[in-house]
Amino acid sequence: MEIKYKMWLEKDGEVIAGNGKVSLLKMIDELGSIQKAAEKYGMSYRHAWGIIQKMEKRSGIKLVETQVGGKEGGGAQVTSPGKRLLNQYDAFRKGLDQSVASKFKGAFKK
Repeated sequence: MEIKYKMWLEKDGEVIAGNGKVSLLKMIDELGSIQKAAEKYGMSYRHAWGIIQKMEKRSGIKLVETQVGGKEGGGAQVTSPGKRLLNQYDAFRKGLDQSVASKFKGAFKK
């Protein structure tokens, strides 16, 4: 038996970030493109952009900067505050995973 759980961040009852949204931001950071990140997750650019806009509106943090295409091509990058949010989320999630695993082990000893 193993434990599974979900965790997300909310503000005023609205979801800001969870594992899926955080993964999308990480993929944008890695690939430098909202379009490529969206394709990787099997979603449209429009859907991915909508997720980012909701996250930014709800958090009050500019998470992604975009550059318009053209001869040099467009792109996107996660902002410094966005990277800080990703790092905080990852650190908190890691600590929570360890705590949950420990509590689970204690409660469900073989």
